[in-house]
Amino acid sequence: MSGSGTPANLRPAVEDGRWGEDQAGPGVDIAVAQLEFEELRRELSRVSAVRTNASTGVESQLGSEANLGEQPPVFDLESWIRNDTAKDRQHGVHPKRIGVSFRNLSVTGLDAGANMVYTFTDAIIFNMGGFALDLIRTALPILRPKPRVKKILHDFTGLVRAGEMLLVLGPPGSGTTTFLKALTNKRSGYVSVDGDILYDGIDPKVAHEQFRGEIVFNDEDDRHFSTLTVAQTLRFALSLKTPRTRPNDETEAQFVEKLLELYIKMFAIEHTVNTFVGGDSKARGVSGGERKRVSIAEVLANRAAIAAFDNSTRGLDSSTAVDYIRSLRVLTNVTHSTTIVTLYQAGEGIYKEFDKVCLIYSGHQIFFGPANEARQYFEDLGFEAPPLITTADFLTSITQPRHRQIKAGWTAKVPQTPEELEAAFKASKYYAQAVHDVDEYEAELHRTQHASADLFTKAVTNQRSKAVGKRSPYTVSIFKQIRYLIQRELQLQWQDQTLLKIKLLNSVTIGFIIGSLFYNTSNETKGAFNRGGIMFFSVVFNGWLLQVESGSTILQRPLHNKHRGFGMFRPAALSVAKTISDLPIVISQILIYLIIVYFLADLQRTPGQFFAYCLFVIVTTVTLMSFYRFIAAFSNNLDACLRLVSSCLNALAFWTGYVRPVYKMPWWYRWVYYINPITYGFEALMANEFHGREMLCSSDQLVPAIDGVSIENQACTLPGSVSGSKYVNGDSYIETEFQYSHAHMWRNLGILFGYFAFFLVGQMIFSEILTYDSSSGQVKQFVKMSTTIEDDVSASSLSQDDDKICEKRGKEDKEDKESTRGELFTFREVNFTVPTADGDKQLLHDIEGYAMPGKLLALMGPSGAGKTTLLNTISQRMRIGYVSGDYLMNGYPLPVSFQRTTGFVEQADLHEAKQSIREALRFSARLRQPAHVSLKEKYDYVEEIIRLLELGPIADAIIDVPGSGLSVEERKRVTIGVELAAKPKLLFLDEPTSGLDSEGSLSIVSFIRRLAMETNLAMICTIHQPSAILMSKFDSLLLLARGGRTVYFGPIGDNGNSIIEYFSRKARPPELDSNPAEYILEVIGAGKSSIDWPKTWIESPEFIERKKEIADLIDSRKKMTIIADADDGREYAAPLLEQIRAVTMRLWLIIYRTSSLGYSFVFSALATGLTAGVLFFQNDASILGMQSRIFTLFFTLLVIIPVVNSLEINFIFARDLYEMRERNSKVYSWVALVTAYLVVPLPYMVIISVLFFFPMWYMPDLGTGTSAAGYGYFMILLMQLWHSASAIALGAFVPSPDAAGVINPFFFVITQIITGITIPQSSMNGFYSYFIYWANPVAYAIRGMGVVAEHGVEVTCTSDELAIFTPPAGYASCSDYAGAWVESSTYGKLLNPNATENCEFCQYTVGDDYLRDLGWEYSSRWRDLGLYIMFTGVSFVVPYFAYYIARQMDWSRFTRPFKNIKKVF
Repeated sequence: MSGSGTPANLRPAVEDGRWGEDQAGPGVDIAVAQLEFEELRRELSRVSAVRTNASTGVESQLGSEANLGEQPPVFDLESWIRNDTAKDRQHGVHPKRIGVSFRNLSVTGLDAGANMVYTFTDAIIFNMGGFALDLIRTALPILRPKPRVKKILHDFTGLVRAGEMLLVLGPPGSGTTTFLKALTNKRSGYVSVDGDILYDGIDPKVAHEQFRGEIVFNDEDDRHFSTLTVAQTLRFALSLKTPRTRPNDETEAQFVEKLLELYIKMFAIEHTVNTFVGGDSKARGVSGGERKRVSIAEVLANRAAIAAFDNSTRGLDSSTAVDYIRSLRVLTNVTHSTTIVTLYQAGEGIYKEFDKVCLIYSGHQIFFGPANEARQYFEDLGFEAPPLITTADFLTSITQPRHRQIKAGWTAKVPQTPEELEAAFKASKYYAQAVHDVDEYEAELHRTQHASADLFTKAVTNQRSKAVGKRSPYTVSIFKQIRYLIQRELQLQWQDQTLLKIKLLNSVTIGFIIGSLFYNTSNETKGAFNRGGIMFFSVVFNGWLLQVESGSTILQRPLHNKHRGFGMFRPAALSVAKTISDLPIVISQILIYLIIVYFLADLQRTPGQFFAYCLFVIVTTVTLMSFYRFIAAFSNNLDACLRLVSSCLNALAFWTGYVRPVYKMPWWYRWVYYINPITYGFEALMANEFHGREMLCSSDQLVPAIDGVSIENQACTLPGSVSGSKYVNGDSYIETEFQYSHAHMWRNLGILFGYFAFFLVGQMIFSEILTYDSSSGQVKQFVKMSTTIEDDVSASSLSQDDDKICEKRGKEDKEDKESTRGELFTFREVNFTVPTADGDKQLLHDIEGYAMPGKLLALMGPSGAGKTTLLNTISQRMRIGYVSGDYLMNGYPLPVSFQRTTGFVEQADLHEAKQSIREALRFSARLRQPAHVSLKEKYDYVEEIIRLLELGPIADAIIDVPGSGLSVEERKRVTIGVELAAKPKLLFLDEPTSGLDSEGSLSIVSFIRRLAMETNLAMICTIHQPSAILMSKFDSLLLLARGGRTVYFGPIGDNGNSIIEYFSRKARPPELDSNPAEYILEVIGAGKSSIDWPKTWIESPEFIERKKEIADLIDSRKKMTIIADADDGREYAAPLLEQIRAVTMRLWLIIYRTSSLGYSFVFSALATGLTAGVLFFQNDASILGMQSRIFTLFFTLLVIIPVVNSLEINFIFARDLYEMRERNSKVYSWVALVTAYLVVPLPYMVIISVLFFFPMWYMPDLGTGTSAAGYGYFMILLMQLWHSASAIALGAFVPSPDAAGVINPFFFVITQIITGITIPQSSMNGFYSYFIYWANPVAYAIRGMGVVAEHGVEVTCTSDELAIFTPPAGYASCSDYAGAWVESSTYGKLLNPNATENCEFCQYTVGDDYLRDLGWEYSSRWRDLGLYIMFTGVSFVVPYFAYYIARQMDWSRFTRPFKNIKKVF
């Protein structure tokens, strides 16, 4: 390997998987002529054993064959690949070899600059005027403002040949990711990519069109379907990349399984093959490190010619990272692929595997050349490498002014800015060599007439299916793509058991509610309206449930874009596959609902009509689902998509001609009826149900109701009736009332299929054209521009001076007397046990230790050792399991205020995303510092923390979500700052260097080291695989073995001397200048150790010494006078009212800055109000008009659905954040959280009610009098308040958003359907009529608004609504025949009393007559208002009760007796 740096045969090897342990036999020196590659082969043959870091000795020390035979069977990666490659060549499968050259490469992107945070008012202003302005600018380019751009990469030149590995180094934000994307042809999201990039002569355009899957980029983030297993994830990738030509006539399945076995062995994940990948709330899955390995294996499954990996070792421990890089080395060597890697923390063993290195500084190329010469180059420039620093860290430090060291006397000579370093590189021999290599490379391509490109093209073409076009980037045919995608989608649906159960449970639950509500619907005419309601809900309910499909399409898009970039499948194939794979579960879900409703409601009992009913509901629902995905295909914003889908469904559902028949619609919007797909499904359902049905006229609808009168002289009031007949034909009814026809049924089916095909083809086309991929990077948003930029805070605060202070402090005499300042924290005999399905499992065993003031205690151990578990336990944050132990502060039991007076820096960096840094720190100081400290003092202290953390320039920046806004290091500083703002007495830190590069890690650890010294603060910190430099920053170490047992506790010593001396007694000492952290972790945790280290510790003199030391410290502290804070006995520092005030102010800002939330409220209110107003515009006074007025009120129920859903989900997220971070720190009480969420939405509810009320009430002409309008508005406002409070109660009660998916439909069905609109109370069954209806608060609001909307309105029947009858012989007129009956009736009127035949009877005189049929009375309006006010008041108390019961009450005291009974049996 030409570029491997130090020859591999001079690197130490490992004997039988052990480092630092006594050898089984004497070592044997190796011959100098040992082949380099042979050593690499043997090292990589152990790659499946997870650990391969080297110890002392050399390769020949492996000894004899007998000695080797003692090892367990191992996987020889290099031999496997060589043998497989040889077989490929024998069968005509040629390797794909291609390199990449770049000359004067520059990349320009959008410069977002310092954006101001986008608020609720900004969203309103933009959508009122800014959107129109954008449309004008789009039409007139001259008006478009020029976008601000910035140059990300400046003039890069270099060459990476096939078979070479390039390491790209640089700090976060320097352009390393952009460089990788540019080299792998991922240009989306950038303004321009300039310069020349060639792939063995293939230009980027051709490469993108034809070879996208051969030039791949693996993002830093691990994106996978969490509910797929590891094997399923990799098998899917391999199946879509199976070549057409395979050796030994292997079948596709054999080929896939062969490579699957290779990758799971290569990355030592055999034990995870049947485990979910996990990574989100749906499934826990494998660990983060294992998930990273799955990501890498997925890229390798593509068998690409050029592969780029962005920070791919993040989350891996050092030994696994070395295994991974060495595996890439073998693959690169044997397959002659091209590998490009960026790494943030690269040990020396990793660095030496690379041929070339590229160092980037603020977008400038400051070195490109051989990896083994880079260190010397910068030392020759005048930079100095500190002791113990690795080559990669040294190179990266060049780009960090606060960390790099310059040789004495060289300060004026050394180039220091990015531009100066770039100029120095371009003047060096390495740049000249890079230019020469590119020139020679291009000349060779020209000389050979691009023969290598032709061979590459031929090799790729031979691997593609014959059904794939020559210019297609895909390997298998579109039919196989659809097949494998269907298989994956079915796996996703089946394995997401939570979602599957939710869907089926919803269908069963809602089916029984609707079915029992309409139970045994009358076959007489009085049941006609109810049957229409059943048809309406059959279509609309399933359509409402499937709205989430549009959201899931957008949420899954980043993962699909990744696979698209890998050239796995066409987006169109995904559209088809998702549609096909959804059919089983969607049809099952619909059928469960339909069967229950159909037979409970007693619909038509003929097989043909039953199957027709099921067919049309299924086809209509699937068409709607396709419509949702069609909208999502050209939508990039989740909130906007859901708003549009919800508004469209509301409009389509009510534009079917049911709530307002088509002949009643004005001409200017009647066209919506004809383009509405639901129209055709609903018409078919109505025609199917009423076809052939002869409905007996109900006694209360037969007029005149005169005893002894023949039916020939009576008529039925139901539209479609015939005078003189007591039956009403169903076909006549729907024809007269809705203009529906049974003759249209099968025509409508064809139309629905046409709509389905149109939407499916549309989503296929849009998904192919639009990708919505962005590479804008982390853009900061500010709440205001900082008025004071802390330019005087130099970077040196964490630089060499601090390090020297730390070193001096570390070398101070250890026997100094105890400090009289600071807090001493001790813990003894700490045990922790958790209950599992297999019984109790103990995770911690008798752990002991202490934290001294001004000192850093490191908690270390391999994966599974229990580091974080121990930290959570001793910090009193463990809320599950059984904890025991002796915890003392200054020798005394922990006070009640312990949790709020100690800081805990979470590994996950949990924050309110819409807070600024300064606001987050102020909030912490305000509520966690003692109440007697003034607010000004608290805020002044916050400014000190901001200066200390060097956050001044970005103090007013929004924290945002991970991946946006702040960088990883900045977020970590904010997390530390939030805890420091509380002035803690003790600080716990969980993995503070996680996700940081080497320089960021050093900055954080140096900072907390300096902080401990200056404030005399005791700190306990978990740390994962620290470098030697980081290790030197800690004073003492508590080392755990797997299973939670102590291996060592005591001082670290200079350069780790103390711990090395301890472990060297039983194991061989490490090699010179090795990392002591890696040494001890390898000794105790990686591989199989023959030494019982926990037992060794207990038997050691150090163990006895530490126990005595802890006892002495406790005794000495008890003798000191410790002045406790006056409020030490308080659980919370601030009074409850102050907590409520602070949390409410914070929440107000959060919601105001979450522009999509407030705007969604406004949009929904306005859109729903306008939909109601337009649909029922200027309602007439006919009977149908009376019915339409009541249906208008149904929109008051629809407008609150997004409000409830949004508030509930936001509260759940806020509640989870509170319980994970703020509750444990005792920042504020749960009462303050609930109160804030009840108070802050109130102004938004007022805005919603105003925007919704005016179009909904005045456009349909509902009670225009002042009194009626005022009553209606007040009821709508109360409804908004009641539902907002109910949303918080639901959010307090449900455990997760998934659970909300089960509860919410049930809540909406009960509160919205059982209101008397869709089914009158008199038609409900006993339980619903006598209990649920009267217990439903919303029913009072609907009833109150209904009676004021129709009171006193004179009814004017249309000709179709008249009941026409002929008087019997002997009567002079209609009045003579029926006049007395009409006068004695409570409602109705004769329109032609003097006529002698065809008497016209209108069923109602005034609107109050119609209301009486519903069981509503105008006189009860004030009673209903008063009761609803009472319900609203109670709704603001329920959330407190729900939160306490669900989340605060200790239920274990009730369940503990049952556990004891279980143990007995």
